[in-house]
Amino acid sequence: MVEHNEGINMSGGSLSAGQIAVGRGAKAIQNTYNLASQLEESGSSEVAQAITELLKVLEANSSQIANKEEVNQVVQQVAEEVQKEEPNKFTLKGLLSSLKESLGSIVEIAEKVTILQKAIACMIGLPAL
Repeated sequence: MVEHNEGINMSGGSLSAGQIAVGRGAKAIQNTYNLASQLEESGSSEVAQAITELLKVLEANSSQIANKEEVNQVVQQVAEEVQKEEPNKFTLKGLLSSLKESLGSIVEIAEKVTILQKAIACMIGLPAL
């Protein structure tokens, strides 16, 4: 009898992970949520909330997104960049513009990217990104 396991089968020992994805279609984006939590703790609650809301909308519309993994990586890069002591404005502008350009046809996502752009611009002292 052949058993097809799409989960985790452990026998003894322990498993400790910040994020883990197992099985068909599994995604691990908790790391970006953790980065948003860290931003909130450091006083950047508006940016943290904007990232969290964007992640939720991305998840809700995932069936309409062709390159989901790349999109999640870009959002994570944005979260990592804004945490830096001196975030690179050009990097942030490029990442956010590419998100908006790629996903602009999905109105809910475009709106959340715009909110995130404004929150980050305010945080780093720019009139706009």
